[in-house]
Amino acid sequence: MSLRRHLAAVAGIVALGLAGTGIAASPAMAAPTDCTTWISGGYAYSKCTSGTGLQGVAVEQSHPYAGPILVTGNWVPVGAISSAKLTPWPVKRIWVNKQG
Repeated sequence: MSLRRHLAAVAGIVALGLAGTGIAASPAMAAPTDCTTWISGGYAYSKCTSGTGLQGVAVEQSHPYAGPILVTGNWVPVGAISSAKLTPWPVKRIWVNKQG
């Protein structure tokens, strides 16, 4: 087999392999949605009530000398609550990290 034919065959196999991976997201692979975040008693929390996959709370805090501090919570399935213990510094923003 010539090099050109060999490369064409390999490219075809790779293309077929990628076509079968299901690149498009299906409803069963939907990321968590309907998420809320809140802060209470020195902790940040998040909870997502729809979709599938995992979610975790994330918080950016601001230290006056060290700069930004990133605090992240545990990864939990939809319906469960993720929590993270905050530092004593001001909270700049809070969001939900998602896998799914």
